[in-house]
Amino acid sequence: MAIYLDNAAAMRARAEALAAAMPYMAEQYGNPSSLHTPGLTAKKAIQKAREDIATCLWCKPNELVFTSGGTESINLGIKGFFEANRSRGKHIITTNIEHHAVSESLAWLRTLGADITVLPVNGEGLITVEQIARAIRPDTVLIAVQYANNEIGSIQPIAEIAGFAKEKGIALFVDAVQAVGHVPFALGSAEGAGKLPQGTTSQDFLGITMLAASAHKFGGPKGTGFLFVREGTKLAPQMHGGPQEMRLRAGTENVPGIVGMAAAIISSCRELREDSRKMRALRDNMIDRILETIPDSRVNGTRTNRLPGNVSISFAGVEAASVLVLMDMAGIACSGGSACTSASGTLSHVIQAIHMPEDYENGTIRMTLSPDTTRAEVDAAIAALTEIVAKLRAGRQ
Repeated sequence: MAIYLDNAAAMRARAEALAAAMPYMAEQYGNPSSLHTPGLTAKKAIQKAREDIATCLWCKPNELVFTSGGTESINLGIKGFFEANRSRGKHIITTNIEHHAVSESLAWLRTLGADITVLPVNGEGLITVEQIARAIRPDTVLIAVQYANNEIGSIQPIAEIAGFAKEKGIALFVDAVQAVGHVPFALGSAEGAGKLPQGTTSQDFLGITMLAASAHKFGGPKGTGFLFVREGTKLAPQMHGGPQEMRLRAGTENVPGIVGMAAAIISSCRELREDSRKMRALRDNMIDRILETIPDSRVNGTRTNRLPGNVSISFAGVEAASVLVLMDMAGIACSGGSACTSASGTLSHVIQAIHMPEDYENGTIRMTLSPDTTRAEVDAAIAALTEIVAKLRAGRQ
């Protein structure tokens, strides 16, 4: 594949992640639950990774639970919190553009008696603190809001939402799968964790209760992720067996994945400001040129507060599936939305939620950049896209 523009689905593994992970597959392959030297070596590697990630995110090492990725982290956080705290209330607030891992977890909780309020986003894919405030009830126990949307890239006002939730004494769960490694923030307290991690300022502090992340979204190995659980939060495990991960997640830890994930997050945090600046410049240039060059095109999501590498564009009068096939034939990989909705072949719930004009809704594609994306690749993608859309429209006449 000559040009890869589907980095929101999966990024290339960072060199640091590969170098860190390989020894724990080929040489130091002991089970971290074993008491012999190879096992203890693996256990120490996991603890070092936990400490490194905690430093990057400005939290405590014992607040991190290692999982198989974003979906498991989301299920553990949402289901585990409700199960452990159902005596406090049954009402949960969320939005209508959450990832399916969130919406399906909440649908399951409905069968257990949860009452879910789903807030509509505006045309840019955003909600407001005022909407949440109006939805609060005496029995509200949890707010579940995505940090940044995986399809259209809009970033929610998480700092404001976190402040409001803390004031009301309501837990806040954040799906940050697309944000970690791409958006600066800190999870700890200014007085409790010392120096802020590289790439963040005191303005990036967030009082979140739980946060889910997935390694392959920021250059780590697939099949690895974590759930941040603020100290003192009650959580019921969703996988039962051994005592691993502070008895919150049974099963032998994925040592190479965890070590590689830590190396990836260290690298992404160290280079975050410069990487974000570069991707924002390429993103804005790409959006502006597409809108200028291709008639009847529109950008999805907010222009001012979106993920650095997200380019979500819709075209009137064409089918996204045809565009994607022809782009692939031209050597350019992109998607019609999230990898999950692209596979289903159905109209994305996110596109429906932002009330896109009917002529455009079936013509949405997503191109997502990485720090490795070049201006030449962007130029080639725009040229190919311009030709493909014109050809498809001409064929309909």
